[in-house]
Amino acid sequence: MHLLLRKAIKERFGKLNRLQQDAFREVSSGKSVLIIAPTGSGKTEAAVLPVFNEILEEGLKPISALYIAPLKALNRDLLERLEWWGKKLGITVEVRHGDTSAYKKARQTRNPPQMLIITPETLGVILTVKSLRKHLENVKFVIVDEIAELVDNKRGAQLLLNLERLAEIADFRRIGMTATVGNEDEVREWLKADVIVKPSWKKSYRFHVLYPKPTEKDMELARELSLSPEIAARLRLLWEIVEEHGKALIFTNTRQFAEILAHRLKAWGKPVEVHHGSLSKEARVKAERALKEGKIRALICTSSMELGIDIGDVDVVIQYMSPRQVNRLVQRVGRAKHRIGEVSEGYIIATNVEDYLQSLVIAKHALEGRFEAVEPIGGLDVLAHFVVGLLIEYKRLPRERPYEIAKRAYVYRDLSWKDYLDVLGVLEDARLVGYDEEKNLLYLRRGAFQYYYENLSTIPDEVSWRVFDTGSGHVIGRLDESFVMDLDEGMDFVMNGRSWIVLKIDDEARLLKVRESRSLESAIPSWEGEMIPVPFSVALDVGRLKRELSFDFEKAKGLLEGVEFSEEELRRAFEEIKGEPFSTDRDIVVESTPKALVIHADFGNRANEALGRLVHSFLILRYGRVFSVRSQAHAIVFKTPFQLNPEEVKGYLYQEPESLEFIVSRAMRDSHAYRWRMLNVAKRFGALRKDARIRKVERLFEDTVIERETLSELYHDKVDVRKGELVLEMLKRGTMRVKTELRREPSTLARLNMTVGGEFLLSGVLERDEILELFRKRLLEHEVVLVCTNCGWNSKTKVVRLQNVKLRQCPRCGSKMLAVAHPIDAEEFLPVLEKVRHGKPLERKEERTYRKLLKAADLVDTYGFEAVLALASYGTGPDTAARILAQYKGDALLVALMERERQFIRTRRFWVDRKEENREENQ
Repeated sequence: MHLLLRKAIKERFGKLNRLQQDAFREVSSGKSVLIIAPTGSGKTEAAVLPVFNEILEEGLKPISALYIAPLKALNRDLLERLEWWGKKLGITVEVRHGDTSAYKKARQTRNPPQMLIITPETLGVILTVKSLRKHLENVKFVIVDEIAELVDNKRGAQLLLNLERLAEIADFRRIGMTATVGNEDEVREWLKADVIVKPSWKKSYRFHVLYPKPTEKDMELARELSLSPEIAARLRLLWEIVEEHGKALIFTNTRQFAEILAHRLKAWGKPVEVHHGSLSKEARVKAERALKEGKIRALICTSSMELGIDIGDVDVVIQYMSPRQVNRLVQRVGRAKHRIGEVSEGYIIATNVEDYLQSLVIAKHALEGRFEAVEPIGGLDVLAHFVVGLLIEYKRLPRERPYEIAKRAYVYRDLSWKDYLDVLGVLEDARLVGYDEEKNLLYLRRGAFQYYYENLSTIPDEVSWRVFDTGSGHVIGRLDESFVMDLDEGMDFVMNGRSWIVLKIDDEARLLKVRESRSLESAIPSWEGEMIPVPFSVALDVGRLKRELSFDFEKAKGLLEGVEFSEEELRRAFEEIKGEPFSTDRDIVVESTPKALVIHADFGNRANEALGRLVHSFLILRYGRVFSVRSQAHAIVFKTPFQLNPEEVKGYLYQEPESLEFIVSRAMRDSHAYRWRMLNVAKRFGALRKDARIRKVERLFEDTVIERETLSELYHDKVDVRKGELVLEMLKRGTMRVKTELRREPSTLARLNMTVGGEFLLSGVLERDEILELFRKRLLEHEVVLVCTNCGWNSKTKVVRLQNVKLRQCPRCGSKMLAVAHPIDAEEFLPVLEKVRHGKPLERKEERTYRKLLKAADLVDTYGFEAVLALASYGTGPDTAARILAQYKGDALLVALMERERQFIRTRRFWVDRKEENREENQ
């Protein structure tokens, strides 16, 4: 080991731990290595120290190492950590991603660092930068952090292909890091590592699973916070745990739930902050720092805090509601007392009987080390992007060359020549790639560069949809596209604490037409699109636990050995469902009520999705499209206009297992989710432009490779046909049976699954401050354009990013005349400004456009960020904004803007397009 490194190690932590020693030995011997270890075991140093050592010993030229991390937030944290080592060793470490300034990028090209921290997408960019390629030839190491975040999605597939592109010009070793996963050998093969390095010690965890019952004390809190006593009991217990242990991370499963929980705790006067991926970088850093410095007691967070972001020592982790997966629980609880030899302590606070039993099973699986496998995925759309990327690098290539390179990547090892030719066919039809038959050469065509850079990310752009209430004529809010894609006409969903039925989905206008359904039965909460799917193995073991509890309570307790729980709470939980229909690992129950049919089935979200679509297909054949269906971890819920015969539905489940895939694929083709996925797949192929909106996209690509890829993606992410076939096989063999129940009133578990909602939002009417906070958050998420009305400089951004920025002068010309405008208004203004600058006369309409933005710039100069909020609100142009800003400030301003929105929606026809709205508003 190099002397400088020895000194730095001694200063930092005395000596290397066993994991770091093993990794150092393996990497230094010339091997590619996969490091698998829990949070806090020193994985980062285990990966980078042997690399730093070789840079020092061998005098490697820059860029000697690439460090690939899936999250920008992780990059920020890593940079601080790795820069310390860099300074001590005289090794340059820098970061590069989408937000890196052009100046910094140019400097990196002229004077590259020895280690460059990047995201997977950035690798696709730098491979095509001519001036950087000569430095990339020096790469000797590629470190991939948080591999489990990449293996089971198309970002990972794209990364593997880009690593093979890098391997064409550089000879490098691969070092990967991940927390424990269920298929370690497969992940090693995915990375192409020679060996796995794991710690010799076993991480210790203590899991407490709680199902609190309200006390008299909770009744007072319930009245104080306008909550149900049950919710008050959970909040009281949660804060007692924080008080007992000290610094806490409180995990929820969705961003919206994190916001709601934080709001309730703050209303109770508790020192907490919220942390999730939708918040601005500034807000996340501020929250992290507040916890680290002890200014707050707890951080309420989502998966954004699972990864190794440095927030100092944490004493305890609380999971609010079931973590839904073993890997999630271990990763989250591992953040508490994460030093070697310490016991990480975690509490799960369950909200209902199903949540409780599921949490107990997950905690037991975690103690036994039964982790979920991460399922690798390839993707022919990703392959198309890779082919174009290679041609950008080499201009012309023999037709078989991209195929040969792609097959070296694990997820493309079985790629057929036919699939490859089909991909080339799409690229040729899209006029992105040409083929010279005579010379057997592929070459680039016009449009290839634009396609390549528009599709650097495999993550679809998140677009929000307007939700229009036909009863009131109001736009009542917006929903993320990822949630809308799981809706179909006739479905109910929860939004703003009320339930709505979908009347029409207008893809072209990105508009949902709805009316209030006044029933929370079968209504999907608007954050369910973010929910983590419960795996087959966990759901099946919940079924086993229910079966054992019904026969032998003591034996059932034995299934949970090692998990900390109250026997009294377990008895009470089972009493809630005893004597009523419930499924087990050997029983499916079809329960029919006058308004809904519930199939109780313990097979997890994705297998139940397959079974749900199977039954739905037969119901449509017999009765037409009068049912909506929603699949959950332990039930499939059908909303029905009349009471179905459960024996009839039972018959639909006895199908040949081989027929399932065909039936499900036909059923999925009719869904909005299928159309949304196909649209994104087609864009990634280059068959559609990034901004395309096609009404009948499924007809356009029927029987093509794009359709095949769409189905493949849905099977991987949403629908587990293989597990569904396994259930049908068990039914066929008689190892699983179907019971039926005809009931006037739904059972406890049926009601629970029929009414899945956000407990806080459904507990009563939102208070004024909550409504204002939700309205403010919506404004912060609006996309606007910052425009200099003097020189035309412009930048598209979200309102939230302007919150802490001094909007004083244009970065190009120094003018103070900066306006905030809707993207369409900005687009119309720029050519008008050109005419003004060249002294050309303006038409009447152009003059209105020009004056409108000048007025907006005046408002921003006078009122700062409050003007930005006003101009971002719906139906408020500069004239109206000026009037409102002159009269109101703070919360009063938000109230006035909300009232303006309502008034505007009431007095306009909802079908006018955005340009007409702008004209209308400013007349």
